[in-house]
Amino acid sequence: MIQGLYHIGVYTKDLEQSMEFYSQILSFTVKWRGIVDHPTMGKMPVAVVELGGCIIELVQPANPDAVAKEAGPVQHIALKVEDINTLAMLLKDKGIQFYPDEIENLPSFWKGIKHIFIYGPSNERIELVEEY
Repeated sequence: MIQGLYHIGVYTKDLEQSMEFYSQILSFTVKWRGIVDHPTMGKMPVAVVELGGCIIELVQPANPDAVAKEAGPVQHIALKVEDINTLAMLLKDKGIQFYPDEIENLPSFWKGIKHIFIYGPSNERIELVEEY
C-alpha cells in the first residue's frame, strides 16, 4: 500500500556542485552520500539531502548524457517557503537569478500562492511557494 512520497530524484552533472547548492544556498542538510552500484546503470555518486521532510536524491549518472538538457515530464520541484520576500532577498544576495524576475501572485491557484522559480546547477527547475 502506498504511504506517501519517499524522495525526489534529480540527475546532476556535478554532485559536489549540487550538494553545495542545496546545502549552502537552499539550507538542506546532507543526510548521506556514497557510491551506488546500480545493476543496470553502473557505479554512480549519490547524495541525499533533506529539509523539512522534503528528501531529494542527487544522482550523478555514469553517462552524463542522461542529465536532461531540457525540461522533461517532471516540470519542476516545488518547495514550500515562509516569507518569500525575505528569502528572495537572501538568495539574490547569493547571486541566484529568478524566473520571472519578480515574485508572482496567483490567488486563483489552490489556496492562493506567491511564487518564483530558480534553477539548480544541473538546470533543474525549482519553484519557491508561499501560501496565502
